[in-house]
Amino acid sequence: MTPTLIPAVPAVPAARSAQEPAFAPAQAGQAEARDRHARLWRSAEPTGQPRGSVVVLPGRGESAEMFEQLAFRLSLDGYEVAYLGPGEDSTLALGECRVPGRPFALVGSDTGALRALTAAGSPALRPDALVLLGLPLLYRPVAGEVPTEPPPRALPDLPILLVHGVDDEVSPLPVVRMTTRTAPRAQLVTVPGGHQVLSDPSWRAAAAHTIAFLEDVANSAAV
Repeated sequence: MTPTLIPAVPAVPAARSAQEPAFAPAQAGQAEARDRHARLWRSAEPTGQPRGSVVVLPGRGESAEMFEQLAFRLSLDGYEVAYLGPGEDSTLALGECRVPGRPFALVGSDTGALRALTAAGSPALRPDALVLLGLPLLYRPVAGEVPTEPPPRALPDLPILLVHGVDDEVSPLPVVRMTTRTAPRAQLVTVPGGHQVLSDPSWRAAAAHTIAFLEDVANSAAV
């Protein structure tokens, strides 16, 4: 079933005043809906044509609120961002978030990164890039859960950004570094902190690396 997308950022109108924000803050009563449904941040690209589309896949104990700062930044940079909770990341649901003719990327955090890798292996989906935040490679619990998806034997041959905390005790950095050695198109960047890279003190660095990486993907696709 294709999930219901709740707009979180409306399209920017043609005659918006300088003081009017490009996105509306969350309204009261939306928090519960965010947990039950997919959520959508519209692109704020002035031309009306998104630079690309991004699907966010959360991990253990994560909700849409955790990704709002990253999603707002991506939407303001011209990307259309959809959040799909656990169980909503079927090939059909992911494909519905694609913008025709534009780069398409999956951003997965924790076990969402494992889900992104699984989805990337589907011939029907074919994402242009992956961003893996805190990729878990060991069966260690988070929020009382252990991963159900197997760790990847090898990373796929497409542009991949891995963002990892230098003090990650759930998935130690040396283990992740070994995984990238046989993936020439993967790049690993480190940020301060532990496993959850979208929280303090690392979320700004993680967001900056993600935006710069997706810009490279978009610019390569435009050449």
